[in-house]
Amino acid sequence: MLKNVLKVGDRIELKSINQVRLMENTNRVYLSRVLDILDDYRMNIAVPIESGHLVPLEIGSRYEMSFLTNSGLYMCKCEIKNRLKQENLYYLAVSIISELKRDQRRQYFRLEKIIPLKYRVVSELEQRLRYFMEKKAYKDDREKRLVSEKLLQLEGTWFDGTIVNVSGGGIKFSSMAKHENGTSLMLDFSLVDGLRIEAEAKVIGSAEISNSKGKIEYRCEFKKIRKDLREAIVRYVFSEERKQRQKESGL
Repeated sequence: MLKNVLKVGDRIELKSINQVRLMENTNRVYLSRVLDILDDYRMNIAVPIESGHLVPLEIGSRYEMSFLTNSGLYMCKCEIKNRLKQENLYYLAVSIISELKRDQRRQYFRLEKIIPLKYRVVSELEQRLRYFMEKKAYKDDREKRLVSEKLLQLEGTWFDGTIVNVSGGGIKFSSMAKHENGTSLMLDFSLVDGLRIEAEAKVIGSAEISNSKGKIEYRCEFKKIRKDLREAIVRYVFSEERKQRQKESGL
């Protein structure tokens, strides 16, 4: 079954499903590519790279593997069996340990793409006032106007960032500014002409980028995003992945 839907060069995502070491972050997602398919249960994949460094996943660790094909998004569970090297190529031997099935969570598939980003920090006070307005808790038009004016005042400095991957669930971006995990951000970026994405997101992870003094990479998940915008991102991700596969196939 695996050989029927997956091919060498396809991109895959690995999400940890067990905790091999006490300090391992089980929520992390790694990006890799298929190097060789040995049979329906064994394959070799590239060692994931983060911030320019190889991530040698633990032997024995298990992951939920997702990959996009012409017939849809699939997932299965796999186990890292060995870490290997051939000449200058580092790779992982992987065994499939569950049935292959369609993955309905299309919004979680990530597209590696460089996209300019504008964003700002959303304070706790702004969040409370926005909730106040959403619930229409104001007693009259005067109070509504005052709260609206206060919200405009609370809009702080806009920062420049660069998105490096995007999905219907969130983004990863780099910036020179420093933010704590849990910080709420208002994002503003465009995928294609006419498709502008405005959404609120939360920082769920960060790491300094090596060989890039002062630059930090952030992982964010969307907290508030319109349904039509999320669906537009998912369609965009699938469209771009399809174009990339066609290009690699020479179609």
